[in-house]
Amino acid sequence: MNYKQIMHWGLSSLSASVKAESDLGLPVHLTVEPTNICNLRCPVCETGAGILNRPRGYMSLDNLKKILDKVGEQVNTLLFYYMGEPFLNKGAYDMIRYATDKGIYVATCTNGEVLDMDGLVESKLSEISFQIGGMTQETHEKYRVGGNLHKTMDNLTKAVDMKAKGLISTKIQVGFIVMKHNEHEVEQAKKELKGMRADEVVIIFPCVRTVEQGKTFLPTDDKYWIYDRNYFKNGVLMPKKVPHNTCWWIYYSTVVLWDGRVVPCCRDACGEHVMGNVLEQPFTDIWNGERYRSFRYAIRVQQRKLPLCRLCSGYGIARLY
Repeated sequence: MNYKQIMHWGLSSLSASVKAESDLGLPVHLTVEPTNICNLRCPVCETGAGILNRPRGYMSLDNLKKILDKVGEQVNTLLFYYMGEPFLNKGAYDMIRYATDKGIYVATCTNGEVLDMDGLVESKLSEISFQIGGMTQETHEKYRVGGNLHKTMDNLTKAVDMKAKGLISTKIQVGFIVMKHNEHEVEQAKKELKGMRADEVVIIFPCVRTVEQGKTFLPTDDKYWIYDRNYFKNGVLMPKKVPHNTCWWIYYSTVVLWDGRVVPCCRDACGEHVMGNVLEQPFTDIWNGERYRSFRYAIRVQQRKLPLCRLCSGYGIARLY
């Protein structure tokens, strides 16, 4: 991290602590969407379910350069994925390398099927998370619809082997998405995935959008739930932890869609709260523009009424790398 990142983190922390409408700092955490196209059809995902309701496309390398230059040198962490499989974008590796060459910590999340290993080496990617839906093809494809577990595990093995040979320094994480149909595989997953020499194995608690999805996918064991079981029994989907007129993340972070449009957080998959377009406007005009100020004000006074916040458990203080 550098002085500008620390300074803007501090200014944003101050703004968040007083729930200001304007942010004294600029975002240290940036999410960019390489594409909103995916090769799988995961039913809880808006892209997989076909309900994203916005144009499909790919971010270009030139536009990524413009975005990073416009958002500012204070960016510390880049999440290189959003509503699609990032490595379907043929320019992904060059885009990652441009960011890592600027000293930015770049993390991505993938279904692991379309990785190019030479590209991974050249990109100098900081962190990659392979996320699987089961330990067998049968359980994997119940959620990862259209997925090929063998391809994912083969690419994971190749990545781990490359790291062992010193070809990459990327942190390699494996995420097991626990759901009703695979919760009997959790202990097997912990054992076998750790045996594959990944740097980290995590059990991912599932998200759903509706009670009906919950009935289909949520595990029987409450310890894997982020939702309140009592509300669920009464037909209401409600997180166990509900933020009350507070959101630190909208001071630290922003999301840029593949076409340059800016939305306030990762919950706005369909782009319903567009704050502006960073390819067409100065980012500072967007960050503290009327739409962003109004959004921060709405969170401060009536967060429970915002559909965007309804299923969010809240995000805390941003980490700097």
